[in-house]
Amino acid sequence: MVIYLVDGKNNPLHPTKKLDMIRRWIKQNKAEIAKLSENIILIQVFKIFDKSKTINCEFRIGIDPGYKNIGFALFKIYKDSITKLFSGEVNTRTSEVTKLLLERKMYRNSRRYYRRKNVKRKFNHAKFRNPIWKNRKKRHFQPTHIHLINSHWSILNKIFKLIPLDQSKIHIEYSKFDIHKIINPKVFSWKYQKGIQYGFENVKSYVRDRDDYTCQICKTSKNIVLEVHHIIERNNNGSDRPDNLITLCSKCHDKVHRGINTCPNIKSKQFKDMGVLNSCMKFIYETLSQYIPTQDTYGYITKSIRLASNIDKTHANDASIIAFCDSLELQDINSYKWIDHNISVNFKQYRRHVRTHTKRHEDRKYYIEDYQKNKTLAWNRKRREGQVDKKKISLIELKRLFRKNNLNINIKVKPGKTVTRYSNTDVKFRPGDIIKYSKIIDVCKGWASTQRQIICENLDKIKERLCQKKLNNSGMVFSSSSPP
Repeated sequence: MVIYLVDGKNNPLHPTKKLDMIRRWIKQNKAEIAKLSENIILIQVFKIFDKSKTINCEFRIGIDPGYKNIGFALFKIYKDSITKLFSGEVNTRTSEVTKLLLERKMYRNSRRYYRRKNVKRKFNHAKFRNPIWKNRKKRHFQPTHIHLINSHWSILNKIFKLIPLDQSKIHIEYSKFDIHKIINPKVFSWKYQKGIQYGFENVKSYVRDRDDYTCQICKTSKNIVLEVHHIIERNNNGSDRPDNLITLCSKCHDKVHRGINTCPNIKSKQFKDMGVLNSCMKFIYETLSQYIPTQDTYGYITKSIRLASNIDKTHANDASIIAFCDSLELQDINSYKWIDHNISVNFKQYRRHVRTHTKRHEDRKYYIEDYQKNKTLAWNRKRREGQVDKKKISLIELKRLFRKNNLNINIKVKPGKTVTRYSNTDVKFRPGDIIKYSKIIDVCKGWASTQRQIICENLDKIKERLCQKKLNNSGMVFSSSSPP
């Protein structure tokens, strides 16, 4: 077991294996356990150490950048030995951020559409509305790019809390995907300027010509209106690339959106993650180079070494290879003694705040005055979609029952209401909080406040009173495979 130390000023020290010394310090109240995980122990030492007496060694960090998953590996190089301290992966929220932005855009467009419609109905023309917020300036990166960049910073910050920064070096794979060459491996020089859409005015005209101006469902082409349909919808991260578009007639297009017809199953390649990573890679590399010695390498080098060594394809394994590669080849490490602690640490990103203002919705309730202490007899006018319980009938079903028995009774109503959450402090448990149940430690996935239950990654639903919160959600937490 490797123990990581920080001194009285929270400066990281070298990892150690001297367990007896650490136990003695804890018994003498000279140190305490700051954080405890299944694989990593961080000890806070109260005294301050002299940095000039620190031994010279190198901590090598390998980073495998990614859109959904980021691989990392940490090594200690000292004298003639290389020690692999730990490796792992980060499961990011980048795709979730994109989905939430598209959902917000949908609601915003719908809200503006109905507002313009109402204004035009009242005043016979739509009025121009000046912007309320001063947020119209152009930014270098979009929110998806910013989140991906910050995810790389977050994992590096967690690593630099365990090792000295001035003795560290980063090796990162400089990912630049040539999407045109992925689609057409034979492309070269001037052919980059003449792609599949060369000569067409836009992507729709190319798709119609590719499909021979024929509906791909009913196979008719005469006297019909042709429309272009997204196979994977935009709100499901579908792109506007031609391989995600198909030609349909207006009737078939309408039936597909209503769920009557199914769209032909055409495999469409999505390159959105590659495009986002291409946009961020230069900024990530240049920013790291300003503060830490950084060496770049390339994907084809990593792949060739992985295949030659018969290593499984994972982001953590790729990061371990990247740590000892430069821009030309694998560095010569044959003369070093290799030590591997076989420690895997995985992280997962969670939203740090509960953004919803609504705490819960209470149903509209119907009762008969002074009958069984105003017991509720029906819920809501109509049975709502989530009202599965057959004992909870609706008002329509209750009246139908009264008519069947020739009853004429005055029904009272208690209006439904929406209970709002005024402050984020009202939330006791957030997704990503580390909780302890009996002797088991798990990650909170959700909290049912009305039922007083906590939904966990591994333990499913457990009662709130039986749980104890150990750590608040810090954005990037240990995943369920290696909980703290």
